[in-house]
Amino acid sequence: MIRNAEFAPRKTYSIQIAGLIYFIAVVIAGVMLVCQPARVAHLNQEVRRMEKHLHDLKLRNEDLKRTVASMESLSFIEAQARNLLGMVEPEQVKSVVVNTGPGEDQPVREETYAAAEPATQGIFAWLSRIAEFMKDSVAVAKGLQ
Repeated sequence: MIRNAEFAPRKTYSIQIAGLIYFIAVVIAGVMLVCQPARVAHLNQEVRRMEKHLHDLKLRNEDLKRTVASMESLSFIEAQARNLLGMVEPEQVKSVVVNTGPGEDQPVREETYAAAEPATQGIFAWLSRIAEFMKDSVAVAKGLQ
């Protein structure tokens, strides 16, 4: 009988261990069944957020395309040339008539800023303009032109 008493607790332990393993398996399966829909919901929310961001970027891209198209138009370029660079139409340039000599039968010389060579920027532009005016007035005074 002692032998039968020793084997009885082993059988109950094996049934308890099998029950515990079964319970753990059921809990793990339940957790997986609950976590999977939660993960799917989270991923769907992230997809919606990214689609909204993509829509916003597409709208911004369209705005930038319209801006580029307007900047490439001739009217915009002309306005920028007038406002920023101070350019004018050739008809708007004032010309100076210079008498070249004592007789009126000599041809009249017209000079315009549009016909002049493009000067450098800064102080050198002013100095070259002053030198042109001085050269012309000295030549007229000497009667060379």
